[in-house]
Amino acid sequence: MKQYILGNEAIIEYQRLDLMSKILDPWTRRYLTALGVTRGWNCLEVGGGNGSVTEWLCQEVGPGGSVTSVDLDTRLIRLVPARNLIVRDADVRTADLPEGPYDLVMCRALLHQIASFAPEVLTKMAAAVRPGGVLFVQEPDFSLAPTTAPEAWAKTWQGLIEWGRTQDVDWLIGRKLPGMVSRLGWGHPEAATDVQHIRGTERGARYFQFFFDMVRDRVVASGCVDAALLERAHRLLDDSDYWTQCWMMTAVWARKAGG
Repeated sequence: MKQYILGNEAIIEYQRLDLMSKILDPWTRRYLTALGVTRGWNCLEVGGGNGSVTEWLCQEVGPGGSVTSVDLDTRLIRLVPARNLIVRDADVRTADLPEGPYDLVMCRALLHQIASFAPEVLTKMAAAVRPGGVLFVQEPDFSLAPTTAPEAWAKTWQGLIEWGRTQDVDWLIGRKLPGMVSRLGWGHPEAATDVQHIRGTERGARYFQFFFDMVRDRVVASGCVDAALLERAHRLLDDSDYWTQCWMMTAVWARKAGG
């Protein structure tokens, strides 16, 4: 099995995760709030990352509820100061999930990293939802990136998407997500997509510069992206007059019958 392409042992990865949380958390929280997350809920989070959603869920469900967070590397999640938090170390590609049933089972930015295992992991997540409970998944779709100007940005992302496929990473999975959840047999899910507008020098730009720095050597060695091309894309993000679009985040949710 492929290893996670962005190892948590690097300081730059902590910085990247922090920026990702600042960008995505408002979207994620808005959806979860609308789905009714409240006091007393028991939640399962698959792929807790740096624990930003974990901590928010712990606060929302209160002492009468619980949050179980599962990840391959739980060092950051274990720093969350919550008494209603249960942390489990597991590779969800091969391990069973903690037994439910849960009011909410969710993941964010996980399935695209384990693309060939995504349907199986979704099935395990669905099995952990109680009747009447909610399954929520949120994943990226980078299909805008290769269509945007200038050519250096578009070609860099064409190469990155190609390289991702060799690493079992599907940076286009967001568009497939509603269909994947539909195939669970729960009827028609709901879906919505958020788009970030990225301006050079700002938070979104720094996020992708961290990402480029982390993958540069491997992507260039693969032949999918030329080093000079990647550097031109990196420099674009230093220009405060440069605006672009890169990722869309698709959220899909469904409620299990019964309850």
